[in-house]
Amino acid sequence: MTKKYARFLPTAESFKLEDFPYYWISQVNSQYVQNIDNVLKKYGLDNSRRRILIALEVKPHASVSELSDMVISKMSTTTKIVYRLKDEGYIETYSCKDDGRITRVYLTDKGKEMVIKINDLTSVILEQSFDGLTPLQIEKTMEILKLMFKNLAR
Repeated sequence: MTKKYARFLPTAESFKLEDFPYYWISQVNSQYVQNIDNVLKKYGLDNSRRRILIALEVKPHASVSELSDMVISKMSTTTKIVYRLKDEGYIETYSCKDDGRITRVYLTDKGKEMVIKINDLTSVILEQSFDGLTPLQIEKTMEILKLMFKNLAR
C-alpha cells in the first residue's frame, strides 16, 4: 500500500473509523435501505424485491442470471426473490425458446403499477439524501463511485 492512502486504512496508527471511506459507503447504503424498507412496508415489499422489480423495468424479459448480475446478488437468492414476486403476482416467468435452461422474467401489469409507486416513494428518499448537494456534486460523487466499482471489479 502506498503512503498516500495509509491514513484511510484501519492499520494506520492514528486511524479513526470516520476516516475509512467504506465505512461511509456502508453507512449511506444501510441508511438508504432502512429508509426504503420503511416506506415499502405499506406495500408489503422490501428492498430486495424492489431491486428486482426496478431491474425488470430497466431490462424487460431479463434472465434470472442477468437479474442476479444487475442487482449483485447470488443466483440462489435472486431465484428465491423472483419466485416470491411471481407468487405475489408482480412478475411472470417463462423458459427461453432458444435455450430451455434459461428462465426469463417480465413485469405483470400489477408489477408495472408497483414500479410506479416504488419510484414515487424512492424519489422522496433521494431528494432527502441529496439535500444540500448541487447536481454537480451528485454527478461527481457518481463518477467517483463508478470508478471505485470499476477498480474493484477488475
